[in-house]
Amino acid sequence: MRKIRAGKPRLSAPRAGNAGLIATVAIAFAGVAVGAISAYMGERGARATAKSTSETAQPAEPEDAFLAERDRIVAEILSEPAPERLTPPTGTLRAYGRAYQTQSAIRPKIVIIIDDMGINRQASEKALELPGPLTFSFLPYGRDVAEIASAAHDAGGELMLHLPMEPEGVEDPGPHALTSFMTGAEFMRALDWNLGRFDGYVGVNNHMGSKLTADIAAMKTLLGYLDHKGVFFLDSVTTPDTAARRAARELGLDVYARDVFLDAEAGSEEAVRSQLALAERIARKTGYAVAIGHPRKETLAVLGPWLTSAPARGFDLVYASALKTIHENAKPKALAAAPSLRL
Repeated sequence: MRKIRAGKPRLSAPRAGNAGLIATVAIAFAGVAVGAISAYMGERGARATAKSTSETAQPAEPEDAFLAERDRIVAEILSEPAPERLTPPTGTLRAYGRAYQTQSAIRPKIVIIIDDMGINRQASEKALELPGPLTFSFLPYGRDVAEIASAAHDAGGELMLHLPMEPEGVEDPGPHALTSFMTGAEFMRALDWNLGRFDGYVGVNNHMGSKLTADIAAMKTLLGYLDHKGVFFLDSVTTPDTAARRAARELGLDVYARDVFLDAEAGSEEAVRSQLALAERIARKTGYAVAIGHPRKETLAVLGPWLTSAPARGFDLVYASALKTIHENAKPKALAAAPSLRL
């Protein structure tokens, strides 16, 4: 029934969280996790608020030249007219498993992440029927989330944790969300609860979080602790004011970011096709693209044929964990060839 079989992802990340109240309080005050927790407490005092962000933040480290150039190219692409329809495949279609095994360093890479997994059981199981490789990001408060996440792993999918974080406005991010008004101990306790809900995830991305991701001290705390746990952070980029990359630079860590939302508005297959075409344009010009979608009927209907045909159009589909290698391999080559940034 489940078809995600393009080479099972390597899941070496240890179980995260579940340290309990005493341990989290100790961590918050001891400054463990690359010093980020002490930064949170020092910059926030008793409460974490966004008010003092600009007053307390350290001067930013120099911007990564590769990412700055890539940002410029992506902004150019986004400012152009709507992407053309997907171009038809060339040559003979191959079974995806074979294409995955023969992927080339010079072919553009595309990461597809399916968010909001584990809430609607039927929709989540339908997503597992897609060909892979796909990365599935599970909301930790979903009922039986550990069971469904395990099924995704068994089907060959890569796992991420979709961490609920405070948004601007009145939307509810869900129970145990990280917020800017928490004390340091409350923040760590909520973080540990979320990270302990299931096993095997290799990374974390934010669910909502337009307010919290703009908070430099909170992001230092989060990124430092995730690094301590051996998992990476991928910014869903729910606000243009995100401080994730800056916080990572100041901690000497790497973070990754979404380029395209496939289905920001539900209900349109044509919109999903257009966004996939946009992801392809970004990948061709910069070497890779990261697209996030959801287990919606129209999204899954479009993704199935696209995943099957993308390798024949010249793309390698890869898991989110491949972004580390992509970045490491891309920087020297891309900077030498700027502005094309081709891998």
